[in-house]
This record gives sequence, structure tokens and C-alpha cells, in this order.
Amino acid sequence: MIEFRQLRQFVVLAEELNFGRAAIRLHMSQPPLSVAMRNLETQVGAILFDRSRHHVRLTPAGQVFHKDAQRLLQQAQAATERARRAAQGLEGSLRLSFVPSAALDVLPAIFKRFQHDYPTVQLRLTAETTARQLEDLRKGEVELALVVGPVYEARDLTLVDLQAQKFVIAVPRSHPLASRRSVKIKALAAESFISFPASEGAGFVAALLGACQSAGFLPKVVQEAAQMQSILTLVAGGLGIALVPASMRMLTMADVVFLEIVDTRPPPTYQLVFAHGSHNDNPVVQSFLSVARKTVEVAKR
Repeated sequence: MIEFRQLRQFVVLAEELNFGRAAIRLHMSQPPLSVAMRNLETQVGAILFDRSRHHVRLTPAGQVFHKDAQRLLQQAQAATERARRAAQGLEGSLRLSFVPSAALDVLPAIFKRFQHDYPTVQLRLTAETTARQLEDLRKGEVELALVVGPVYEARDLTLVDLQAQKFVIAVPRSHPLASRRSVKIKALAAESFISFPASEGAGFVAALLGACQSAGFLPKVVQEAAQMQSILTLVAGGLGIALVPASMRMLTMADVVFLEIVDTRPPPTYQLVFAHGSHNDNPVVQSFLSVARKTVEVAKR
């Protein structure tokens, strides 16, 4: 088996066409270089150099071998560099999932910065509910998930807070409150609510219950939907009102009006949280988390 050390010795000699100069570049003496080249020719089964007292030349076989040897050394160097970059989280891929509402707010800026800082890393993206993301994490189908906290079952998971997100109230355009810009939660005590199923998004449900309980009532939930866009569709159809992420205002729906929530201390919020397996060894995970934190910090300034 030909070694890369022999290939490098051969390439240097092919460039210098002088054993003395080649030996100096290789930091070795001339006799071992001569022996190494004879051994290489034996392994290849062909004479690679035409040697005489006055010159050293590549034979036709040597010229062919020189091109391939250069290519192999370049590939080895490239493989070494890629492995080093992968170990530093600068190259590779990341299977990332996220709650759809985050795609309307914080994620685009994070993706843009990550693509700029890590152009050779491939992101494989999926959008799912928090419950399904956590299930996919434990199955190993994704490596990093942006979910809605709190995460009550966090065994074998590492959780990293990203930022708190505000809520707004979505009402049908035909609703008496639709002409207003803001509303107090206590004014909604008699309303019918459309909610996220607790099995799919416990964080959203906890936020709704907490906001209503702080205003002295329990919400009357008449419909459930597992996607925010579906919830807004039900609101547009006049089936009820909903507490939704403020980022949903980015979706223009002719029959839905969004109202700010006032007079609640603290205001109802939910926490976006990154989750990944505690034993995940993909360095790109930490690279992405670092970019996400920096992006959020810059946005706060």
C-alpha cells in the first residue's frame, strides 16, 4: 500500500528534478530519498524517473503518476480541512425543527446570519408543534428544535431559552371589539375561545389559562386546532376569539383583527426554547445556538 508520505516525496522530486534540492525541501538526506523512490517504483511496477549523472526526468509513466499523486494529495488536504471545519461546527448539516409562529418573527434573521457565518453548513428544516418536535428529538429524527416552553418532560434534553414572545387577541372583523386597538383580558370573560390542544402545545394553553385566571375567570374553550393558521381560520369564520402569538399579525387575513393586550401585569408571554439531546455531539448545534443568541441580542439594541 502506497503511503501519502511516499506520494509527497515523489511530487517534490518531480517538481525539483534534483535529489539534493528535493531532500532539502523534505528535511531528509538524499540517500533515504533515493531508496524511497526505488521502493515506490517497485510498488507501482513501473520506472517513474529517468536518472543519470546529469539529469533526473519523469518517464511517461512518471508523468501520469505525477498528475494522480498531486490530485490525491490535494484531496487528502481537503478532507483534513473539512474534518477540522466539521469538528469546529463550520461544516456539515443540521436537522432543525421549529414552531411555525417563529418563522414569522425571530427565525428569518437567525437563518440569514447563520448562512452568512456558516455558508457551507446545510440546514434541513421542518415545522411542527412542540409535542411532535420533542418526539422527533427523542427519536433522533431532528437534532435541534425551537419549541414553546415550558417543557415539562425534559429528560435527556438540554434546554436553552431564546426569548419571550408577546401575545395578542385575534377577533373576527365582525366582532364588537374589532374597532378597537387594544383590550383588557377581563373584558373577554364571556367570550368563546379557540385554543391549541394541550397535547400539542402545553405552553400556549398554560399562557391562555394564566392570563384569564389573573383576570378572574376561566376561558370557555369551544374549539381546538393544532396549527395557528387553522386557529385564525376559525376566528375568521366567527367561531370565537383566540390568544395568539403577536408574530401572527404578519399574516394578513381580511376577516381577522388583532388587538393589543393592556392592563395585565406581567403581560401574557410565552418562551421560545431551543431543545437538543443532552448527548448530541453534532458541533453545528452549538454553532447555531451561538448565532441565535447573537441575533437576538443585536435585535434588542
